[in-house]
Amino acid sequence: MLSVANPLYFFTSSVEAPTPLSRLRIADVMDFFFVVHPDSGRKEGDEHKRIMYFNPKVEALDKQTEITGFAEALQFLREIEEEFDFRTVSTQKSDHVYIQVEKQKFILGISLSKQMAFHSNYPLYLPAVKKTSSVIPTRLFRLFFSAIFGSFRENDEEKFKERLELFFSRFLPLLKVQRLPILDQLGGVEFFYHFPGKLLYYSISKQDLPVLFRYLTQNLLPTAIAPELEPTRAANKGRFFYRNPDDVELDDEEELLERYQMIVYRCLNATVCMFVRFPDVETSSKEQIVSRRMLRNIDAYLETDLSNLASRIGDEIGGENDLRPEATDFHYVYFNPASLSMTSSFSSTSSEGLDGTTASVGVAKAPPPPVDVNRLVCETLSGFVSESEEFGECFAKSETDWWVVIKKVNSRLLVLLLPPSSYQQSLADVQSRTQVIVKSHFKAIFFN
Repeated sequence: MLSVANPLYFFTSSVEAPTPLSRLRIADVMDFFFVVHPDSGRKEGDEHKRIMYFNPKVEALDKQTEITGFAEALQFLREIEEEFDFRTVSTQKSDHVYIQVEKQKFILGISLSKQMAFHSNYPLYLPAVKKTSSVIPTRLFRLFFSAIFGSFRENDEEKFKERLELFFSRFLPLLKVQRLPILDQLGGVEFFYHFPGKLLYYSISKQDLPVLFRYLTQNLLPTAIAPELEPTRAANKGRFFYRNPDDVELDDEEELLERYQMIVYRCLNATVCMFVRFPDVETSSKEQIVSRRMLRNIDAYLETDLSNLASRIGDEIGGENDLRPEATDFHYVYFNPASLSMTSSFSSTSSEGLDGTTASVGVAKAPPPPVDVNRLVCETLSGFVSESEEFGECFAKSETDWWVVIKKVNSRLLVLLLPPSSYQQSLADVQSRTQVIVKSHFKAIFFN
């Protein structure tokens, strides 16, 4: 059992398998990132007091004040209909995203260098940047430290700044983005049907799922690798990830924050994340709702059953190795917004089924798409396929002769990236090729 009480311990390292389309650290293309509370800097001469966090710290205070003042001057005037209202600004050298959070009490801002993005082969697509750099960290901060504004009210300003420093100084260096930005924008979760490291079942809010899944798979679970490889460790011995459960806040059915204690238990290659609700009566945050007796009972119950489940999964993987289809000569992204299930040829394991079925899609043997194709996918999706419509279809050709095909049926989204080929010169050729791909690879999970 790990003797770790602070969840941010798991931000100290991150292990990720290489993929055909590798991820990029956002710090490699970032100029600056900040959190400001405008009401704290209203008085003339005290403008710098609005700055709660700023990265990089080497930037002069006057420059920080100037940068954050520009964000505040954008004036978020329209009536807010979404939880995260944002503005974007594009200059010759950089792209900026400014987002209001916590009932417009705080502004998060990030600037990404166009030159660094160009050298990193990363197409800047601001809707995806918004979700990755602002929505995800805001929700993750809220998960462990309560809402930002709630934390601000409950603590003195210096303690609040310390919390922001503790969180963002560890989170930002490890924050990664996909080189195909729509994977970040869609915010889906790879479900676990035949392979480890994917999701099998969830009952929490869909708003909390992507952030919690990202934390578990990218930060928490990689720490399990080293202990599980120890030769002296019992093969089927289960363990908890914390000595004491962590207090977290999740959305309830009415999208209000409710406090829980989180328990993470792992045995072999299977992991269960459980949440125990705090009672309605006022309870000190230091009081442990989950007792040691409860943990012992959970361990006794799960160790055998979870070990058997993990073994069955391992047997299925071993038995199916020889039955997997050949690699495909195209790339794809599939997303179902109803369940948040997503799979693509850019994941480390991409032949799992969707919605309880078995997909006949293998790992892609097509070359990684160039940056202009990744940019074209984003522009085509945002410009020609309406998010509010349940049906849509679009074909686009890049300057490098790749074809991008986007099909939307019953809100389910399929994106195909077809490399240059002498067999698909015209639109009719591509339409015919698309029909063949859908019929042979996606019919059971996408179209009838």
